[in-house]
Amino acid sequence: MNGIFVVDKPAGISSYDVVRRLKRVLPGIKIGYLGTLDPLATGVLPIMLGEGTKLAPFLEDGQKVYEAFICLGVTTDTQDREGQILHAVDPGGYDLTPRKIEDVLGRFRGRIMQLPPMYSAHKQRGEPLYKLARRGEEVERALQEVEISVLELTGIALPALELHVECSKGTYIRTLAHDIGQCLGCGAHLAALRRTRSGNFCLADAMTLDTVEEGLTSDSIIPLSQAVSFLPAIEVDEAQALHITNGQGISLPGGDRQAEAGQTVRVVAGNGGALIAVGEIERDGQDLVIKPLRVFHDVLFTKNPPYGTKKDYA
Repeated sequence: MNGIFVVDKPAGISSYDVVRRLKRVLPGIKIGYLGTLDPLATGVLPIMLGEGTKLAPFLEDGQKVYEAFICLGVTTDTQDREGQILHAVDPGGYDLTPRKIEDVLGRFRGRIMQLPPMYSAHKQRGEPLYKLARRGEEVERALQEVEISVLELTGIALPALELHVECSKGTYIRTLAHDIGQCLGCGAHLAALRRTRSGNFCLADAMTLDTVEEGLTSDSIIPLSQAVSFLPAIEVDEAQALHITNGQGISLPGGDRQAEAGQTVRVVAGNGGALIAVGEIERDGQDLVIKPLRVFHDVLFTKNPPYGTKKDYA
C-alpha cells in the first residue's frame, strides 16, 4: 500500500500518537507524517504510506494555513494553554484597540526571525529541546528565519483574538502568539489551533482518525504521482524506467528538451502515469539527463504492473 491520505487530527494526542494508532490497523506498512502538530492542535495531518514516505523531502516545504486563537494577558512556559502560567495581568489595562492590534500584526508579516521554543521538537546538539525543558534545562537557541505571507485578524472577543495565518515550514504559531502578546505589552499564549491546509493537502481531503481506523479504502489514498503533481512530468518507456530505478541517469526524450538544468521533475510511466522517480535535470555536455533523487517501486516491481515484473528485465 503506497500513497498519501489526510487525517483531521483530533486534539489531545500528538502527531506520533496518530501514527501509533494507524500502525495497529495497517500492520507491516511503513508510515510517516508531514508537519508536526502539537497535541492541542487539530486539522490537516498528511500521512505517508509505504513508498510514499520517500516523498517527504519534496512535500514538507509546502505552505501551511492555520486558524489560531490566542488568549491575551497570560504567558506560559510552553507558550500555549497546556503550560504552567508564568505571568498574568488584566488585559483591560492595555491598548487593545483594533488599530493597535493591526499595527502589531504588521510587524510579523513577511520574513521574520523566530526563537524556537524550549518545548519543541527542534533539536539542539542532536537532542529535542522538549527533552531538555523537561529536565529543567534552558539553552541558547539560534534565531530561525520564517515567512508569514498572510496574517489577518479575523475576530476580537477580548481577551481572545482569532487569527488567520499562512506561513512557511518551521513557523511556530505558539511563538507567534507569544511574541504578539509581548508587543501588545500584556503577554499572550496560544489557546487553540487548527491547520486547514498543508501544501496541496486541505481539510476537504481529510478523514477523521476514527474513520481510518474503521477501514481505509483505496479510494481514500492519493497516488504518489498525484501527490507531486506540481512537478513537471517526464514520461519514460520500459528501458528508461529500468535504468532510472537502478539509480542511473537517463537522457531526456526529444520532446522534453525545453526542460532546464537544475529543475526537479517527476518521472512517470508512459502507461498509466504512475510515479517511477523524482529526479533533477542535469547537463551532460550538449545533452540533458535526469539524475534520480528518489526512485519508487510502486509500479515496476509489484504484481501486474504496467511494465511487467522485475525478472522480465533480467
